[in-house]
Amino acid sequence: MKFTLSLRTWMVLAFVGIIISLLSARLSTKLLPVSDTSPVVVIDPGHGGQDPGAVGANGVYEKNINLSVSLILATLLPQKQLTVYLTRSNDQLPSSPPFTTLRDLQQRVLLSRRWHATIFVSIHTNSEPTGTVQGPIVYYRSGSPLSLALATNVSQALSTLNGRVIPPRPIHQLVLEQAGVPAINVEVGFLTHPLDQSRLVNSSYQTQIAQAVSLGILHYLRRGQ
Repeated sequence: MKFTLSLRTWMVLAFVGIIISLLSARLSTKLLPVSDTSPVVVIDPGHGGQDPGAVGANGVYEKNINLSVSLILATLLPQKQLTVYLTRSNDQLPSSPPFTTLRDLQQRVLLSRRWHATIFVSIHTNSEPTGTVQGPIVYYRSGSPLSLALATNVSQALSTLNGRVIPPRPIHQLVLEQAGVPAINVEVGFLTHPLDQSRLVNSSYQTQIAQAVSLGILHYLRRGQ
């Protein structure tokens, strides 16, 4: 069956095609390096694939929250003249089989070094046995003043979500210690706390988390500390 389209219809379709092309071009360039000297932010969504991380009520997996927040964060940062990389952008581990926690962590470190990271930001979701602790917490590479400065900026930005500042905490973690640059682990909330979990599965709240982390990162980079 043959269909004929009016001139007006063709004009509308052509206009829509132009708009889609412009948007696609804009989106495709956002994750490209801005320049050889632009700061490089490596975002590390924790866990993935066969490693779910913490598991909350109703089968909520940490790995999925980590990835969602990280993807949003990645779209926010390039708009601020940064080069951004993700250690994973889907539900697959960055390391090749067979899976071991050590192999996975080492691959994340390798990627950070390969990309010549300026800072390394790991995104995780917390858990604890009592179900009473809530809110985001930022951990930093122990013994690193620059990591502490980065963590402090991000922690202060996150305080806008609940009106209180949780002081950053030092921690010994392989990915943070071997990243070779200022490195932090942002625990965006507790899956074991009912209110936190209800927020963390909400895309609007995930965006608020990502925006706060983005502001903290930018403040750190602008001040150079």
